[in-house]
Amino acid sequence: MYWLLQQAKRFIKNYLGNEIFIAEHFKKPFGRPINLLRPQTFNEKIQVLKLYDKNPLMTELVDKFRVREYIECIGYGDILNELFQECESPEDIDFDALPEKFVIKCNHSWNTNIICEDKLALDQHSAKNKLGNWLRYNHYLTFREWAYRDIKPKIIIERHLAGELRDFKIFCFNGAPQFVQVDSERFGHHTLDVYDMEWNRLDMGKGNQKVSATSVKRSAHLEKMEKIARDISANFIFCRVDFLATADNFYFGEATFYPGGGFSPFQPERFDYIFGEHLNLTSLKKPGDLVFKQFFLTILGRAGFI
Repeated sequence: MYWLLQQAKRFIKNYLGNEIFIAEHFKKPFGRPINLLRPQTFNEKIQVLKLYDKNPLMTELVDKFRVREYIECIGYGDILNELFQECESPEDIDFDALPEKFVIKCNHSWNTNIICEDKLALDQHSAKNKLGNWLRYNHYLTFREWAYRDIKPKIIIERHLAGELRDFKIFCFNGAPQFVQVDSERFGHHTLDVYDMEWNRLDMGKGNQKVSATSVKRSAHLEKMEKIARDISANFIFCRVDFLATADNFYFGEATFYPGGGFSPFQPERFDYIFGEHLNLTSLKKPGDLVFKQFFLTILGRAGFI
Protein backbone atom coordinates (compact mmCIF):
# COMPACT_ATOMS: atom_id res chain seq x y z
CA MET A 1 0.00 0.00 0.00
CA TYR A 2 2.83 2.39 0.92
CA TRP A 3 4.51 1.69 -2.44
CA LEU A 4 1.26 2.43 -4.28
CA LEU A 5 0.84 5.73 -2.42
CA GLN A 6 4.39 6.75 -3.28
CA GLN A 7 3.84 5.88 -6.92
CA ALA A 8 0.59 7.86 -6.95
CA LYS A 9 2.33 10.89 -5.42
CA ARG A 10 5.15 10.64 -7.96
CA PHE A 11 2.65 10.41 -10.83
CA ILE A 12 0.67 13.42 -9.61
CA LYS A 13 3.84 15.47 -9.11
CA ASN A 14 5.21 14.64 -12.56
CA TYR A 15 1.88 14.97 -14.37
CA LEU A 16 0.38 17.94 -12.56
CA GLY A 17 3.28 19.62 -10.76
CA ASN A 18 2.93 23.08 -12.28
CA GLU A 19 -0.85 22.88 -12.51
CA ILE A 20 -1.10 22.05 -8.80
CA PHE A 21 1.27 24.90 -7.93
CA ILE A 22 -0.86 27.30 -9.98
CA ALA A 23 -4.13 25.99 -8.52
CA GLU A 24 -2.88 26.33 -4.93
CA HIS A 25 -1.60 29.87 -5.42
CA PHE A 26 -4.69 30.93 -7.37
CA LYS A 27 -7.09 29.85 -4.63
CA LYS A 28 -5.38 31.99 -1.96
CA PRO A 29 -6.23 35.46 -3.35
CA PHE A 30 -9.44 34.51 -5.17
CA GLY A 31 -11.01 32.05 -2.75
CA ARG A 32 -12.14 29.63 -5.43
CA PRO A 33 -10.67 26.86 -7.59
CA ILE A 34 -9.18 27.68 -10.96
CA ASN A 35 -10.70 26.44 -14.22
CA LEU A 36 -7.90 25.91 -16.72
CA LEU A 37 -10.21 24.21 -19.19
CA ARG A 38 -12.75 27.04 -19.45
CA PRO A 39 -11.10 30.13 -17.97
CA GLN A 40 -13.26 33.24 -17.77
CA THR A 41 -11.32 35.92 -15.93
CA PHE A 42 -8.17 37.76 -16.93
CA ASN A 43 -6.22 36.21 -14.05
CA GLU A 44 -7.38 32.69 -14.93
CA LYS A 45 -6.33 33.17 -18.53
CA ILE A 46 -2.92 34.48 -17.47
CA GLN A 47 -2.40 31.17 -15.64
CA VAL A 48 -3.23 29.28 -18.84
CA LEU A 49 -0.68 31.38 -20.74
CA LYS A 50 1.95 30.76 -18.05
CA LEU A 51 1.46 27.02 -18.36
CA TYR A 52 1.01 26.51 -22.09
CA ASP A 53 2.19 29.50 -24.14
CA LYS A 54 5.80 28.68 -25.07
CA ASN A 55 6.47 31.43 -27.62
CA PRO A 56 10.31 31.67 -27.44
CA LEU A 57 10.22 35.37 -28.26
CA MET A 58 8.69 36.03 -24.85
CA THR A 59 11.96 35.10 -23.14
CA GLU A 60 13.79 37.71 -25.20
CA LEU A 61 11.29 40.42 -24.33
CA VAL A 62 11.22 39.86 -20.57
CA ASP A 63 15.04 39.83 -20.48
CA LYS A 64 15.79 43.45 -19.59
CA PHE A 65 19.09 43.31 -21.47
CA ARG A 66 18.15 41.38 -24.62
CA VAL A 67 14.91 43.33 -25.10
CA ARG A 68 17.00 46.40 -25.91
CA GLU A 69 18.16 44.78 -29.16
CA TYR A 70 14.56 43.86 -30.00
CA ILE A 71 13.38 47.44 -29.45
CA GLU A 72 16.19 48.77 -31.64
CA CYS A 73 15.42 46.25 -34.39
CA ILE A 74 11.81 47.42 -34.68
CA GLY A 75 12.96 51.03 -34.94
CA TYR A 76 12.50 52.44 -31.46
CA GLY A 77 16.04 52.67 -30.15
CA ASP A 78 15.46 56.33 -29.29
CA ILE A 79 13.16 55.42 -26.38
CA LEU A 80 15.72 53.20 -24.63
CA ASN A 81 17.20 54.56 -21.44
CA GLU A 82 20.97 55.07 -21.56
CA LEU A 83 22.90 51.91 -20.65
CA PHE A 84 26.13 52.50 -18.72
CA GLN A 85 27.30 48.94 -18.09
CA GLU A 86 26.28 45.28 -18.33
CA CYS A 87 28.08 42.45 -16.59
CA GLU A 88 27.57 38.94 -15.26
CA SER A 89 29.00 39.40 -11.76
CA PRO A 90 28.75 42.14 -9.12
CA GLU A 91 32.55 42.09 -8.95
CA ASP A 92 32.70 43.27 -12.56
CA ILE A 93 30.90 46.55 -11.86
CA ASP A 94 33.16 49.53 -12.48
CA PHE A 95 31.82 51.97 -9.92
CA ASP A 96 34.54 54.51 -10.70
CA ALA A 97 33.21 54.89 -14.24
CA LEU A 98 29.63 55.53 -13.12
CA PRO A 99 28.09 58.97 -12.63
CA GLU A 100 26.79 60.20 -9.28
CA LYS A 101 23.31 58.78 -9.91
CA PHE A 102 22.35 55.51 -11.61
CA VAL A 103 20.07 52.48 -11.36
CA ILE A 104 21.32 48.90 -11.08
CA LYS A 105 18.98 46.13 -12.25
CA CYS A 106 18.97 42.40 -12.77
CA ASN A 107 17.81 41.44 -16.24
CA HIS A 108 16.06 38.19 -15.33
CA SER A 109 13.49 39.20 -12.75
CA TRP A 110 11.36 41.96 -11.24
CA ASN A 111 11.73 44.15 -8.14
CA THR A 112 15.49 43.65 -8.22
CA ASN A 113 16.62 47.26 -8.53
CA ILE A 114 19.09 49.40 -6.63
CA ILE A 115 18.43 53.11 -7.12
CA CYS A 116 21.55 55.11 -6.34
CA GLU A 117 21.13 58.86 -5.93
CA ASP A 118 24.56 59.44 -4.38
CA LYS A 119 27.44 57.19 -5.41
CA LEU A 120 29.59 58.30 -2.47
CA ALA A 121 26.90 57.20 -0.02
CA LEU A 122 26.34 53.79 -1.66
CA ASP A 123 27.44 50.78 0.38
CA GLN A 124 29.09 48.89 -2.45
CA HIS A 125 29.70 45.75 -0.38
CA SER A 126 26.02 45.52 0.59
CA ALA A 127 24.93 46.22 -2.99
CA LYS A 128 27.18 43.46 -4.33
CA ASN A 129 25.85 40.95 -1.80
CA LYS A 130 22.28 41.82 -2.69
CA LEU A 131 22.97 41.51 -6.41
CA GLY A 132 24.74 38.19 -5.90
CA ASN A 133 21.71 36.76 -4.11
CA TRP A 134 19.39 38.02 -6.82
CA LEU A 135 21.51 36.55 -9.61
CA ARG A 136 21.51 33.11 -8.02
CA TYR A 137 17.73 32.87 -7.89
CA ASN A 138 15.63 31.68 -10.83
CA HIS A 139 12.50 33.82 -10.62
CA TYR A 140 10.55 31.33 -12.69
CA LEU A 141 10.17 29.41 -9.43
CA THR A 142 8.24 32.22 -7.73
CA PHE A 143 5.06 32.13 -9.83
CA ARG A 144 5.93 29.60 -12.59
CA GLU A 145 6.21 32.38 -15.18
CA TRP A 146 7.61 30.35 -18.05
CA ALA A 147 9.19 33.22 -20.01
CA TYR A 148 11.68 33.87 -17.17
CA ARG A 149 12.87 30.28 -16.79
CA ASP A 150 15.82 30.23 -19.18
CA ILE A 151 17.13 33.81 -18.98
CA LYS A 152 20.88 34.04 -18.43
CA PRO A 153 21.21 36.37 -15.40
CA LYS A 154 23.05 39.65 -15.89
CA ILE A 155 23.44 43.01 -14.22
CA ILE A 156 22.59 46.16 -16.14
CA ILE A 157 23.23 49.72 -15.03
CA GLU A 158 21.18 52.54 -16.53
CA ARG A 159 20.82 56.27 -16.24
CA HIS A 160 18.85 57.56 -13.27
CA LEU A 161 15.85 59.42 -14.64
CA ALA A 162 15.37 62.70 -12.81
CA GLY A 163 12.13 64.34 -11.76
CA GLU A 164 8.64 63.01 -11.20
CA LEU A 165 8.07 59.74 -13.03
CA ARG A 166 4.86 58.04 -14.03
CA ASP A 167 4.47 54.51 -15.33
CA PHE A 168 2.14 54.08 -18.30
CA LYS A 169 1.38 50.38 -18.68
CA ILE A 170 -0.55 49.51 -21.82
CA PHE A 171 -2.51 46.24 -21.90
CA CYS A 172 -2.41 44.81 -25.43
CA PHE A 173 -4.55 41.87 -26.56
CA ASN A 174 -3.42 40.24 -29.81
CA GLY A 175 -1.52 43.43 -30.59
CA ALA A 176 -4.42 45.79 -29.85
CA PRO A 177 -4.05 48.27 -26.95
CA GLN A 178 -7.19 48.32 -24.80
CA PHE A 179 -6.34 49.72 -21.37
CA VAL A 180 -3.71 51.92 -19.72
CA GLN A 181 -2.64 51.51 -16.11
CA VAL A 182 -1.00 54.62 -14.66
CA ASP A 183 1.21 54.30 -11.59
CA SER A 184 2.13 57.58 -9.90
CA GLU A 185 4.59 58.26 -7.07
CA ARG A 186 5.85 54.68 -7.03
CA PHE A 187 8.24 55.41 -4.17
CA GLY A 188 5.94 57.71 -2.21
CA HIS A 189 2.16 57.86 -2.01
CA HIS A 190 1.71 55.25 -4.71
CA THR A 191 -1.54 55.43 -6.65
CA LEU A 192 -2.82 53.21 -9.47
CA ASP A 193 -5.45 54.27 -12.01
CA VAL A 194 -6.78 52.50 -15.09
CA TYR A 195 -8.12 54.16 -18.26
CA ASP A 196 -9.50 53.00 -21.57
CA MET A 197 -7.78 54.20 -24.74
CA GLU A 198 -10.08 57.25 -24.95
CA TRP A 199 -8.79 58.25 -21.51
CA ASN A 200 -11.95 57.51 -19.58
CA ARG A 201 -11.03 56.47 -16.07
CA LEU A 202 -12.42 53.08 -15.08
CA ASP A 203 -14.03 52.81 -11.67
CA MET A 204 -11.68 50.05 -10.58
CA GLY A 205 -8.53 49.25 -8.68
CA LYS A 206 -6.08 46.37 -8.34
CA GLY A 207 -5.12 44.67 -5.12
CA ASN A 208 -4.77 47.11 -2.24
CA GLN A 209 -3.42 50.00 -4.31
CA LYS A 210 -5.06 53.39 -3.81
CA VAL A 211 -6.49 55.35 -6.73
CA SER A 212 -5.82 59.04 -7.34
CA ALA A 213 -8.19 61.62 -5.90
CA THR A 214 -8.57 63.15 -9.37
CA SER A 215 -7.97 61.93 -12.90
CA VAL A 216 -4.37 61.78 -14.07
CA LYS A 217 -3.56 64.14 -16.92
CA ARG A 218 -3.40 62.38 -20.27
CA SER A 219 0.20 62.18 -21.45
CA ALA A 220 1.05 64.21 -24.54
CA HIS A 221 3.00 61.15 -25.67
CA LEU A 222 0.16 58.65 -25.28
CA GLU A 223 -0.53 58.24 -29.01
CA LYS A 224 3.12 57.44 -29.67
CA MET A 225 3.21 55.07 -26.70
CA GLU A 226 0.13 53.33 -28.09
CA LYS A 227 1.74 52.94 -31.52
CA ILE A 228 4.93 51.50 -30.03
CA ALA A 229 2.99 49.17 -27.71
CA ARG A 230 1.02 47.91 -30.71
CA ASP A 231 4.23 47.11 -32.60
CA ILE A 232 5.95 45.46 -29.63
CA SER A 233 2.94 43.28 -28.77
CA ALA A 234 2.03 42.30 -32.34
CA ASN A 235 3.27 38.70 -32.04
CA PHE A 236 1.65 37.82 -28.75
CA ILE A 237 -1.74 36.76 -27.41
CA PHE A 238 -1.27 39.19 -24.55
CA CYS A 239 1.50 41.62 -23.65
CA ARG A 240 1.63 44.59 -21.32
CA VAL A 241 4.10 47.22 -22.51
CA ASP A 242 5.36 49.64 -19.86
CA PHE A 243 6.77 53.12 -20.33
CA LEU A 244 8.40 55.55 -17.92
CA ALA A 245 7.30 59.13 -18.51
CA THR A 246 9.09 62.25 -17.32
CA ALA A 247 7.74 65.79 -17.62
CA ASP A 248 8.91 66.13 -21.23
CA ASN A 249 9.81 62.66 -22.52
CA PHE A 250 9.17 58.93 -22.15
CA TYR A 251 11.23 55.75 -22.24
CA PHE A 252 10.63 52.05 -22.70
CA GLY A 253 10.31 50.35 -19.31
CA GLU A 254 9.66 46.67 -19.85
CA ALA A 255 7.37 44.11 -21.42
CA THR A 256 5.50 41.62 -19.29
CA PHE A 257 3.19 38.75 -20.11
CA TYR A 258 1.98 37.95 -16.60
CA PRO A 259 0.94 41.08 -14.65
CA GLY A 260 1.05 40.32 -10.95
CA GLY A 261 1.78 36.71 -11.81
CA GLY A 262 -1.93 36.40 -12.58
CA PHE A 263 -2.61 36.58 -8.83
CA SER A 264 -3.64 40.24 -8.56
CA PRO A 265 -7.39 40.66 -7.83
CA PHE A 266 -9.40 43.38 -9.55
CA GLN A 267 -11.60 45.65 -7.46
CA PRO A 268 -14.47 45.17 -8.13
CA GLU A 269 -14.25 41.62 -9.41
CA ARG A 270 -16.33 42.27 -12.53
CA PHE A 271 -13.32 43.97 -14.14
CA ASP A 272 -11.44 40.68 -13.96
CA TYR A 273 -14.13 39.34 -16.30
CA ILE A 274 -14.14 42.49 -18.47
CA PHE A 275 -10.38 42.25 -19.02
CA GLY A 276 -10.78 38.51 -19.50
CA GLU A 277 -13.23 39.05 -22.36
CA HIS A 278 -10.47 40.80 -24.30
CA LEU A 279 -8.00 37.94 -23.75
CA ASN A 280 -8.82 35.49 -26.54
CA LEU A 281 -7.08 32.13 -26.18
CA THR A 282 -8.45 30.44 -29.31
CA SER A 283 -5.05 30.60 -31.04
CA LEU A 284 -3.24 28.99 -28.09
CA LYS A 285 -2.26 25.36 -28.53
CA LYS A 286 -3.34 23.67 -25.32
CA PRO A 287 -2.32 20.16 -24.26
CA GLY A 288 -4.56 17.39 -25.55
CA ASP A 289 -5.01 16.02 -22.04
CA LEU A 290 -6.19 19.29 -20.49
CA VAL A 291 -9.63 17.77 -19.84
CA PHE A 292 -8.00 15.06 -17.71
CA LYS A 293 -5.73 17.56 -15.96
CA GLN A 294 -8.69 19.73 -15.00
CA PHE A 295 -10.54 16.61 -13.84
CA PHE A 296 -7.67 15.63 -11.54
CA LEU A 297 -7.39 19.20 -10.21
CA THR A 298 -11.11 19.20 -9.43
CA ILE A 299 -10.85 15.87 -7.58
CA LEU A 300 -7.82 17.05 -5.59
CA GLY A 301 -9.61 20.27 -4.74
CA ARG A 302 -12.75 18.52 -3.51
CA ALA A 303 -10.61 16.15 -1.45
CA GLY A 304 -9.01 19.14 0.26
CA PHE A 305 -5.51 18.67 -1.16
CA ILE A 306 -5.64 22.01 -3.05
